[in-house]
Amino acid sequence: MNFSLTEDQELLRRSARELLSAEWPGPAMRRMLNDSASASQGFWEKITQAGWPALMIPENFGGLESDTFDLALLMEEMGRRLAPGAFFSTALLAAGALERIGTGEARRKYLPAIAEGRLKATLAVYEPNSGWDLDKLQTSRGSGETITKSFVPEAAESDLILCALRDGDGVRLVLPRDPKVTSLKTLDPTRALADVTFDPARAETIGEGALDALQQTLDIATVGLAAEMVGGAAELLEVTVAYVKDRRQFGRPVGSFQAVQHRAADMLISLEKARSTAYYAAIVADEQPERLALASSMAKVAANKAYRFASQQAIQLHGGIGFTWEQDLHFYLKRAKASEFTLGSTAWHAERIAKELGL
Repeated sequence: MNFSLTEDQELLRRSARELLSAEWPGPAMRRMLNDSASASQGFWEKITQAGWPALMIPENFGGLESDTFDLALLMEEMGRRLAPGAFFSTALLAAGALERIGTGEARRKYLPAIAEGRLKATLAVYEPNSGWDLDKLQTSRGSGETITKSFVPEAAESDLILCALRDGDGVRLVLPRDPKVTSLKTLDPTRALADVTFDPARAETIGEGALDALQQTLDIATVGLAAEMVGGAAELLEVTVAYVKDRRQFGRPVGSFQAVQHRAADMLISLEKARSTAYYAAIVADEQPERLALASSMAKVAANKAYRFASQQAIQLHGGIGFTWEQDLHFYLKRAKASEFTLGSTAWHAERIAKELGL
């Protein structure tokens, strides 16, 4: 596989980096801690002007119909800046589910609005008793019974909350009526999560399909998340190398000590393994979708390990200042830990890899 970028991809990466550097520097992220809704909405408007929500949506619904590799490049840049808000939940999860499972009417109604940035959406899948195993999702349709979906990203600020339910051997995509959204206190302040409770008997069905269709949506979102984690790890490596070159101890730069160089080298090796695996998974998604399950899990395992390692080493190599509130490093550590369990932990994906390989 060729990971060389085309001119259009280079332009996408460069323009994304410029926009993110201008619109989401550290001070803006810290202001979000006091006024998350306002900061998130302002950022959403900026990326909408850049056309990012339309990236993966088919052209006949007003989208750009880009491939997954383009998405990975964009997510990597967003990960560098800890970009907040509803892009991940809207463009990857909700739009993907609508495209693969939604009825024709639902796609015509919602996908153009998502592409234009007029609609924020999310997809609720995870349940306390099923986790990310789709064959364990609840199927209840009894009147008065409720279902709770947990850890739903950006549910509180979404205009559209889509919920996935089992329906025999397949899956239904429903739009709950008057769902109860309970915001959760989370480790990562830049990515909001909530519990969503609703009565499935009062929910509108807007799509039906095979479990594999929903799984494909989650797998592509996993590839995007892995690329985002790679971006975070890359940023940590860069700021850490710059710091140890500048910080002096015993009359010489800290980075001149061999022990520090070894740690930085280990960060680089872990990062490149994760980046190569994420890029590979993105190309597989477009060219060999039958291998996507294995590739996406490989990417997530590598990204989990690389991001966690990079955040830990970055804080330690910064010394005492690395543990202070004034440094942004702790935000990356929190995003790394939260992302590690989003769409499946390392253990969950490792078990899935074993199954895919017949072990």
